[in-house]
Amino acid sequence: MTQADAVASLVERRLGRALDPDLNFFEAGFDSLALVELHEEITGTLGLKLPVTAMFTHPNLRALANLITQGEAPTRQDGGARRRPLGGSRRDVRARIREDGR
Repeated sequence: MTQADAVASLVERRLGRALDPDLNFFEAGFDSLALVELHEEITGTLGLKLPVTAMFTHPNLRALANLITQGEAPTRQDGGARRRPLGGSRRDVRARIREDGR
């Protein structure tokens, strides 16, 4: 299974159904918090160094898969361990987006 296939599987599992690869994540039913949580799952499971902003600048499965398969999303050197726990409040999520988006 490729990393792009693994991402598609994680997205579809979280959504609970198959997803058209060109359908925008927001149109599919995700909101900002769900995308941040999905980002944490993708980076934690696959060990990718992927900024959280990628979930918004690559807003569908096809675009996200292209980012990953084109080698623009390098593997993290820390073995995929999370840098910090996922914050639950909107303030925490916004701070993470600003921090990761630099």
